[in-house]
Amino acid sequence: MRLVSKRRVRFIVFILLAASTVFIVSRCIVHFQYNEEIKYYKKYFQQKKDGLQKIYNPLEIKEIPRQTIDDLYAKRLDKERKGNEVIEWSKLAYVNYVTDADYLCNTLIIFNDLKQRFGTKAKLVLLLSRDILDSSISTELGHINSLLAKIRAIDEDQVVIKLIDNIVKPDDTTSWNESLTKLLVFNQTEFDRVIYLDNDAALRSSLDELFFLPQYIKFAAPLTYWFLSEHDLEKSYHETKYREKQPINLKSYTKVLTTRINKGQMIYNHLPSLPHALYLNSNNIAQDIISSTFSLFSLFDFQSGRKASKLKFASNLMVINPSKEAFDEIAHVTLPKILNKKEKYDMDLINEEMYNLKRIIYNQFMFFRKVRKLFEPEVLVLPFGRYGLLTGSLRNPQHYPMIFNDVLGYKTLDENGGDVSRDLNDTVAYSKYIHFSDYPILKPWLYHSTKDFKCIVEGKAEDHDAELQACDIWNSIYASYIQSREICSV
Repeated sequence: MRLVSKRRVRFIVFILLAASTVFIVSRCIVHFQYNEEIKYYKKYFQQKKDGLQKIYNPLEIKEIPRQTIDDLYAKRLDKERKGNEVIEWSKLAYVNYVTDADYLCNTLIIFNDLKQRFGTKAKLVLLLSRDILDSSISTELGHINSLLAKIRAIDEDQVVIKLIDNIVKPDDTTSWNESLTKLLVFNQTEFDRVIYLDNDAALRSSLDELFFLPQYIKFAAPLTYWFLSEHDLEKSYHETKYREKQPINLKSYTKVLTTRINKGQMIYNHLPSLPHALYLNSNNIAQDIISSTFSLFSLFDFQSGRKASKLKFASNLMVINPSKEAFDEIAHVTLPKILNKKEKYDMDLINEEMYNLKRIIYNQFMFFRKVRKLFEPEVLVLPFGRYGLLTGSLRNPQHYPMIFNDVLGYKTLDENGGDVSRDLNDTVAYSKYIHFSDYPILKPWLYHSTKDFKCIVEGKAEDHDAELQACDIWNSIYASYIQSREICSV
């Protein structure tokens, strides 16, 4: 019996060793093959991109500079003026959702600004929780109805108010327990494209240009830049300049992109690329793809990563092409995965299940290998200085190098290759959407006036002047909001 048992053990060990050997050899072969393919396609897109049409680089996630966004918009408006293409504004919409009556005034401010100050022709859609109307006491309900009447009065044809059921996390008592309701924006399928906005923000200009990103892009948003460090930035510049041997001067890209837009040529392959070092586990993209393919823990790798990625999509401003298929996937597959997970909310779902940066690269490459000419990219990174700035960054000098250069891995340089001189005023002047986020300071509508939370410079610090400038700008943004909310008075 012992002899038989020993033979079985040896046989099992032999099988395991053989299986391990096959696995390792297979991985080496596929790794070599992927490496060679990736080398070929990297060289292919570098050398051929000027002449390519409808063949997209799957090995990169692209960032789009604000100049390029404006150029696309100007080109589209020019086509309409010439009568070549009519813009169907009824198929475009700004979308807001409200599950807490305290946020309703903010929707009124933003919708009123979009229509009256900035002149948008797009629909203004409010997804309003029916719980607000059902559970409010009579005195509150009177004020709520007054706000809704003012929102409708902005333009009865342009404003759409939809009653919705909240998506609530069970047994969650945090202030974010209804944030998954935001996902209903993906279900606004009567529109070709929507711009979703959190309404706890200062909207400083029209965002209409975002409707005219390339139509194949189904999702675009700024990134969570505030999680990055100075070291991360230096790595991104090093990768762009030395490993990829690409210029880091953003002007060298925008100049080419402007020319191509004017000529009606494809721009995707000429956009600056998000540096791999900011979101992949290694500097070798093939290694990440191999790990995703073979690892027994590949699902874990996708969701959190062996090396957790600091960089994610922010969810306070998103450009979305709604579709029934996408929302069905959210409702029946994605949402159930996260609904009962603790401390997982809308941004977690979007980044872990829908638009995980690592998974995007993997899916793009694998699909491209099968059907090269049918592949189209679906995501784009928006410049966060213009579309995703936090008020907290205005008083944080460590964030300045990022918000001055909001296309990661690139800088705006002068003719001599030096940094273009910029200050905080320049950045704020370009910012169109500034999110109120200054923990532990509360949201501004919870204060009676700016005196309750005003930024004051104390002492005689060496950087006193810079702090004074930052405080002045910060105060002006909040003061503007306090003034704007007067529209909500009964």
